[in-house]
Amino acid sequence: MKIKPFKITSEGNALRGIMLNCDAKVPKKAVILCHGFASNMLITSPYAKAFTDAGYTVIMFDFCMSGSGISGGNSVNMSVQTQKKNLFDVLEYAKNLDFVDNNHITLCGCSQGGLVCSLVAAEKEDEIERLIMYYPALCIPDDSRRGCVIGTKIDPNNVPDSFYGVFVKLGKKYVEDARALDPYEQICTFKKPVLIIHGIEDKLVKIEYSRKANERYENCELIEVHGDHGFILKGLKAGKKATAKYLKDLAF
Repeated sequence: MKIKPFKITSEGNALRGIMLNCDAKVPKKAVILCHGFASNMLITSPYAKAFTDAGYTVIMFDFCMSGSGISGGNSVNMSVQTQKKNLFDVLEYAKNLDFVDNNHITLCGCSQGGLVCSLVAAEKEDEIERLIMYYPALCIPDDSRRGCVIGTKIDPNNVPDSFYGVFVKLGKKYVEDARALDPYEQICTFKKPVLIIHGIEDKLVKIEYSRKANERYENCELIEVHGDHGFILKGLKAGKKATAKYLKDLAF
């Protein structure tokens, strides 16, 4: 299988990634995979095989300013909104590739990447065929408003100039951009197919957030599996199996 690296500029930063199954003679279906907080594109690689097996070109990348990965920028300036702009740029790049069928582009995201994908899908519905999310972090706005950012406690009325979420140094922008979001109002206007796969034992992003999204989306399927957040200890096998079955069913 052909693997091709790519690099674009997004908001003044170098954004880097790779493409799989990108040697088609004619345009084919494509999926853009988005990683979560404090992570990089390696976390999305377990899902890539299901898509390549189903004939998709897979586009994986590291968000700029993510605090991890090979893209540029300072994480203090990162937020859901900056990542949304990154994804806009990757989508535009993908649409101009000869081997991508612009009528069949899927957005797929893990955790915070799922939230980012959902926001972009709602704004670019005409350009997106479907949306797939794994344990989407739809809790981020609520968490930011109550002063809990990726497990770090802060004073929501006096947000520090910088602080650490896990090992990632964040700034005020992360909190301010997040708490300005009303995710269900903003994302559930998307009327095309949505698939959510979420772990029942997820303690970081409670499954109730995905259940609420499932109720609000017009065309959504929620698959609940036994697993933790990120499917680190449990859930990865079930998540991959559910993805493969979903893509296989689409072919019929």
